[in-house]
Amino acid sequence: MKYEEIILNESRDVKLTVCLRTENEGASLKRRPAILILPGGGYTFLSEGEAEVVATPYLEAGYQAFVLRYSVGQHQTWPNPLEDYDQAMEFIKSNSEKWQIQTDKIAVLGFSAGGHLAGCAATMAKHRPNAAILGYAALNQTTANICQPVIPAPVDFVDEKTCPCFLFSARDDLMVPIENTLAFENALVDNGIMFETHIYAYGGHGFSIGEDASEICSRVPNWLKDSIGWLEDMFGVMQDDGFSEPACPPKMNGDADDVLSVDCTIGHLRNQSDRIEELLKEAFLKVDEIVATRGGIDIDMKDIVTRLQLKDLLRLMEKSDETVKQIDEELRKITKI
Repeated sequence: MKYEEIILNESRDVKLTVCLRTENEGASLKRRPAILILPGGGYTFLSEGEAEVVATPYLEAGYQAFVLRYSVGQHQTWPNPLEDYDQAMEFIKSNSEKWQIQTDKIAVLGFSAGGHLAGCAATMAKHRPNAAILGYAALNQTTANICQPVIPAPVDFVDEKTCPCFLFSARDDLMVPIENTLAFENALVDNGIMFETHIYAYGGHGFSIGEDASEICSRVPNWLKDSIGWLEDMFGVMQDDGFSEPACPPKMNGDADDVLSVDCTIGHLRNQSDRIEELLKEAFLKVDEIVATRGGIDIDMKDIVTRLQLKDLLRLMEKSDETVKQIDEELRKITKI
């Protein structure tokens, strides 16, 4: 491994530690994914236990890793930290050729206040990451204000452009209550963003990679391996000639996309043109049939069915993969309303 420290802003003591793979293993790979790590510390200091020690497992998994020591203490005034993040991300991308980085596969990982910054990066930064990992992160306004009064709460800025997110925290965290993770999770649901959440029974706050497993839930260290697996699902598997296709799409459905597709929900498609009504006549009749035969006083079957993606309904109707593909191709030719 090769380590290098780069000063991004001398007056605010902002530094980027570059952690690169240099061994011959996997040398045929022309591009690698990358991860930018943001330690916690309440914007007062930076936790060394959430810095390079966290980078190592990602390096071993094939990532190029970076640790950003952003503005804290007397320089913490917002938006200094977010500007530091954007500068770091821009610097990483500008050196992507030199560091063999795939620029559309860069994740950000933040802990606590660093998780707040990572949440802001995912929802409002100039250079948004392609995935975000948020560890016991300060995400709602009440907790964000404890870090620094009148700074934005990431939960309020989640939108359809937010990247996929991996959330982890402990139920008994008294410093950053679990409501932060739950509220952010709900915001991701509302905007159709793909996510994965791990809430451990106990572990408190600031457990990092869970090295002191004697005082935390024994499963807490699993978040690290799970996050690497999740990133593989989002980015695809590293191969000698590039990456495999991602296992999961970044969105729960295609409603926010510029074009129509079988990834769109039934409800979204029914609000489109008459041409869609004609193309999907059989599918829409099936929806009406399901609602008529299975609806009840205590079940809003219409709401359930209209939230289905078209591809799921077509499979329920036992349509072949070739038919689903043909319908998808036709939909993509039609202008979205």
